[in-house]
Amino acid sequence: MFCTLFCGAANRARLITYSVRSIFVLCRHNSSRSVKTMQESYPVIAKVPTHILTWGKWIEESLGDQKEIVLCITGNPGLPGFYTKFLSTVYECLNKELPVWVIGQAGHDEADESPYKKPVPALNGNENMYNLKGQLQHKVEFIRKYVPQDVKIHLIGHSIGAYMALELLKINDINERIQHCYFLFPTLERMAGSKNGFIVTRLINPMWCVWQWFYRMFNLLPLFVRTWIIYAYYLVDGIPKHYLGTGLKYMNPDVIDKIWFLAMDEMKHVKELDVDTLTQNKQRIKLYYGTKDGWVPVRYYHELKQRIPDIDAELCTRKYEHAFVLRSAEPMGFSVGEWILKNRG
Repeated sequence: MFCTLFCGAANRARLITYSVRSIFVLCRHNSSRSVKTMQESYPVIAKVPTHILTWGKWIEESLGDQKEIVLCITGNPGLPGFYTKFLSTVYECLNKELPVWVIGQAGHDEADESPYKKPVPALNGNENMYNLKGQLQHKVEFIRKYVPQDVKIHLIGHSIGAYMALELLKINDINERIQHCYFLFPTLERMAGSKNGFIVTRLINPMWCVWQWFYRMFNLLPLFVRTWIIYAYYLVDGIPKHYLGTGLKYMNPDVIDKIWFLAMDEMKHVKELDVDTLTQNKQRIKLYYGTKDGWVPVRYYHELKQRIPDIDAELCTRKYEHAFVLRSAEPMGFSVGEWILKNRG
């Protein structure tokens, strides 16, 4: 009986593994067809190889007569692979007329192993590269290097990316290039005071050494086992399977360390709402808040509207989650695309 159960389980495991591999290959094939205009690489920005994805012109190509681009700053975790469906939809909505770029957070996404892979600086000894201030400087260097001064930016910021985008408005030479900002599920204030902030700071962080042991042990498992576990989690949680490759990259222990380090720095420094900067730039800022967001309570939206009544802030009525890129990427992409069309120069 034990032999029968064992053999049956082994056969099912082989079948599931084969299915996962088939789905992964099919997903890559379909993805390459649907976003064939997408390009990606890991240029070194602020001393860190950084995952960049583009639709339309690549960052090193001449923009020619094109005087507008769309730039998205990811949230945390900052892996651009999670934003492919969202931004390909934005690109399509804009009739492929504007280049669409996305920059990940420094150190959150490493290239696959190859002889050409550039080394990523370790977290220890380089904390200033990976904290909130370092991540902001990382975006400043990218814009100054790759966006011509006469090109206007439609700047999308998701979660902590919205906070960084707001900070960019304080830098004169960057401010001058920004056409309009779109802050999606923005973590602009009191992060530690939110429901998720309480869970992270009071429950998870005190036991972080246990979690570190867990994900380091997970990384020692064979690749097909890790793939199977993540795929099973995606099935249970309703996450589309085309994010499987990005999920595997997310589980790199060095990446998780940097993600957590940034998260803890966010808890310390994202406190009071910067009303002055929002007021000074309200004519070119769109804010979109969720109704079921563990990081940004609905009261933050209402309090913002009380303090700046005429700011363009909207409360989502479609029950999108904070991590909208996982389950609501396409409809959110259409909405953002329509806003950009409305605000083009």
